[in-house]
Amino acid sequence: MFKRKKTKLREDKITPDFVPMIRIVFWNSLGFFFFWFLIPYVSLQLLGVDKFELGIAFAFQTFGGLLSSPLVGYLTDRVSKKLLVLIGSFGRGAAYAVMYIGILIISMPIFTAGLFVLGFFVGFFWSPLYALMSEKSHKSYRSSAFGKQGGMLGKGNFVGSILSFIIFGLANLFTPGNRLIIYSPLLLFTASNIYAGIIFNRQVDEFLTYEIHKGENNSMDEIKNNSQKSETIGENDQIVSKFTLGFVIGFFILIIAFMASNLNQTIGPPFFQAYLIEELKIDNAVLVMLIYFPSQIFSLLLSPKIGKIADRINPIIGIAFVSGFGSLITWLIINSNNGITFSIMLLLDSTLGWAGGLILQNVLSRVSKGHRGKIFGFSQWMSFLGAILGPLIGGFVYQNIGSKFPFIISIFVELSLIPLYIIAITTLRKYMAEKLE
Repeated sequence: MFKRKKTKLREDKITPDFVPMIRIVFWNSLGFFFFWFLIPYVSLQLLGVDKFELGIAFAFQTFGGLLSSPLVGYLTDRVSKKLLVLIGSFGRGAAYAVMYIGILIISMPIFTAGLFVLGFFVGFFWSPLYALMSEKSHKSYRSSAFGKQGGMLGKGNFVGSILSFIIFGLANLFTPGNRLIIYSPLLLFTASNIYAGIIFNRQVDEFLTYEIHKGENNSMDEIKNNSQKSETIGENDQIVSKFTLGFVIGFFILIIAFMASNLNQTIGPPFFQAYLIEELKIDNAVLVMLIYFPSQIFSLLLSPKIGKIADRINPIIGIAFVSGFGSLITWLIINSNNGITFSIMLLLDSTLGWAGGLILQNVLSRVSKGHRGKIFGFSQWMSFLGAILGPLIGGFVYQNIGSKFPFIISIFVELSLIPLYIIAITTLRKYMAEKLE
């Protein structure tokens, strides 16, 4: 009886096409784990670059997103969101193929070009998808909605990781040096991204918002017209009142915090593999993949549960806990003396990172209704800026100062996020289109 009511409540907070919509993430995310393992592995082991050059490779991928995200943020509020997601899916698929070619001919420029293409089309994917997810869910269920997307990402990552493990491991065992087979999962991920875009385009009704879904007694055309009119009028009123000094300061600090958050998330992780090999002396590629596996998979599978918790807690308390505890976990990671401890700490760190992300996506989705595309696009642009600086700084200090320094810097950056987010959320609270309870 209790379970039935709980299910009904959950379905009452989203549109009927919400779950079919986020299934695209399953197909798009099949290659995530293999991709993040592949960049440092191919760069360091196959192409022979140094740590700073590895940082440049990571930054080059983000630079692609930095270029596309302002344009996509603008287009998200003006053209078909389904079309933008379709372009993003096809572009991501093409990027995997370019990376595969770069590996086959052992060309760092072509491999890096694939990373750039991937980053560029990622900008086309997430901003319109986040806007659709916000429109198709109730504000009190927003973190849970984003958590569902994370859960779907985790399922796709899990299936893709198993396939990658099998192909990569068996190919290295029976046909070592055969790049055509060893890295063939990239072709599988090309196909999965193209398929994802096609089914998304067929199954999602971008005009069906949560408000329209709940207005069951009115005709669809009438609801659409009324919704668009009221949203336009309401949004115009909000724009006039929002551009006060308080709103500008609060939003600016929030975006700076987003940038710092992504700098923190990219200053250390690109060099985990190098750290494992050089400091913990773990040089077996399959073993390194196994150490990475829990943090990349289980934290995502837990995200629907984390999202439900995030919907129930004060965002300021949530961010303070996540950032404070996360900095402690980073310190424990660089003081781990074996692969098992390292893997457990990495899992905790990744889980906390997802928790913080869900809280902040909830906050960001409430700033404006009619301009969600621009809001997500601009925040993503600032995030990309942080994600470019992160690996460049991390690679430089790893190469020239020491292997632990990228992670030490990360600890201080993460602690600085606490006051930034507290000030931003407190200042913005009264200006939000959808109020924080």
